[in-house]
Amino acid sequence: MKKIEALADAIGKLNGCPVDPESDAYRLRNPLLIPSWALLGKHETDEKGRRIFTSLLNGYKAGLFDLQMKISGNSRTKAVKPQSPLSALLACYSITSLGSIDYILSFLRRALQDKDITADTPVSYFAE
Repeated sequence: MKKIEALADAIGKLNGCPVDPESDAYRLRNPLLIPSWALLGKHETDEKGRRIFTSLLNGYKAGLFDLQMKISGNSRTKAVKPQSPLSALLACYSITSLGSIDYILSFLRRALQDKDITADTPVSYFAE
């Protein structure tokens, strides 16, 4: 299993995708609830500026690309570098509460069978 996919799955599940048909992530087909940073009108968005995808697969692929850009330090925001802690990456997705971070950590520890993953784990851990 690719570590970056486990991370995308954890964030998606926290956001209710694909298990909760009433969640924004499910409705938008956008598991990571990524916003659109493109010129106005280039992407379909909701009222909060989050991308709307035509399929869950497209939303998942865009989420993986977004994670890869952030993990590699190549995101336009430059908010995360490869040595940044996982908590900094999660904050980019508005995941800041201790309960939500613990949920992600628990998911990742089980999915990747690595009990040593913490909020301080460098994001480079998830690079392929």
